[in-house]
Amino acid sequence: MSKGIFPLRGAVQHYAWGGKQFIPSLLSIDNVEQEPFAEYWLGVHHRGPAQIKKNDKWVNLDTLTSLPFLLKILDVQQMLSIQSHPTKEQAEIGFNRENNKEIPLDAPNRVFKDDNHKPELMVALSDFWLLHGFRSLDQIRQICKDIPPFQILLPHITDISSFYAYLMYLDEDSCDSIFEELSAFLQTVDTNNKNEPHYWAAKALQQYGNDRGIFSIYFYNLVHLNNGEAIYQEAGIPHAYLQGQNVEIMANSDNVFRAGLTPKHVDIDLLLSHLDFTSVVPKIIQPQKEGSSLFVYKSPAKEFEVHYIDIASSDHLSLVSTSPECYFCLTGEVTILTEEQEFTCSMGESFFVEEGVSYALSSIADCSLFRAIVP
Repeated sequence: MSKGIFPLRGAVQHYAWGGKQFIPSLLSIDNVEQEPFAEYWLGVHHRGPAQIKKNDKWVNLDTLTSLPFLLKILDVQQMLSIQSHPTKEQAEIGFNRENNKEIPLDAPNRVFKDDNHKPELMVALSDFWLLHGFRSLDQIRQICKDIPPFQILLPHITDISSFYAYLMYLDEDSCDSIFEELSAFLQTVDTNNKNEPHYWAAKALQQYGNDRGIFSIYFYNLVHLNNGEAIYQEAGIPHAYLQGQNVEIMANSDNVFRAGLTPKHVDIDLLLSHLDFTSVVPKIIQPQKEGSSLFVYKSPAKEFEVHYIDIASSDHLSLVSTSPECYFCLTGEVTILTEEQEFTCSMGESFFVEEGVSYALSSIADCSLFRAIVP
């Protein structure tokens, strides 16, 4: 291959919460062992660097570039942990503090794995459910009135910050009592509607038992995204992916504060000192059309921007890369053309574009691609 554009292949992450069909089907892999295929990574992350084909050999992408983002395909079959991420400044302070304490990077109680923040944007590839930010104080109060096991919490609702801290520090016996009553209450109501917290609470009780993360299912916003809709997770905003498939892009970081529904380390003090307790009205991001085939998902992130490209059969799109770019072909087949190169990319395949390359995408069959760039 000449310099400019390279075939790209990512790294699969087999986390237990992943599905067994969606990603293998995309990648044309026969999942004989029925392993969970949770995430497919396209980037330079040390836990799963992608590779490019250069001079007929596959080499790690980080030999050519240092991307500030990681592009992923996710298949969420079991709910993920309730979590949030630090700001850049918080990450630098926390990383240095844990280094000074000589906590090993791979220690279970290590929270700050690096000195970077972790803004995230996800685009739904199916119906997708997630938790995102706190509900309003009035909504929280009404939920506690409407759900008998939660009525005992009403005297403690003064502001979101102190109320959530009360829940996070509530003793185990009190939690057990509330969740046992909740489990009995859920037997009397409809738990089949994914757009209601009862569905996810029943699922969480079955999967995690009396986990205090279940409070968050009721007191965070429950969001349902349709295929093609997106949402942005800023630092401090608590969230959790519940179910569905998506394309996710994030700044390169492993810094996570967890609040429950996880077997991993939970540091309540650290979590509460970094959370944003502002009530949130979730902002669903719709793609903005730029030209006949290009759609842009706008966010405040400086490290990344995601484009969706939809090219009808026999049409083409001319582009110039202003940063390093990663592509993932979701459907169809496309020819990539430069003055020196011509090759095809089909469903489940990827390619990498260096900065400053003029190229054209020519659709062989109706084709859709996701493109990740630095804005």
